[in-house]
Amino acid sequence: MITGGARPRRGRWRRAKPRRKLQKAAKDSGQQTKAANQALHRDQPDRLLLSALRYWEVERELIEERLASIRSATAAS
Repeated sequence: MITGGARPRRGRWRRAKPRRKLQKAAKDSGQQTKAANQALHRDQPDRLLLSALRYWEVERELIEERLASIRSATAAS
């Protein structure tokens, strides 16, 4: 017997947008990440150290220029 009522929709329990499954991390992924970071830091020189070396190199050059100009001024007089 067919009645004019609405049919129940199938699949209503499903989500509108399917979510992706979360990837489970391997148990030793933390160790691999730490090892990769350590290898990366070993290969790269320390940025702060390089910055300080550049600064003092510029300072030394300025001091040498000033001394040279003082020496040339005293030699000319």
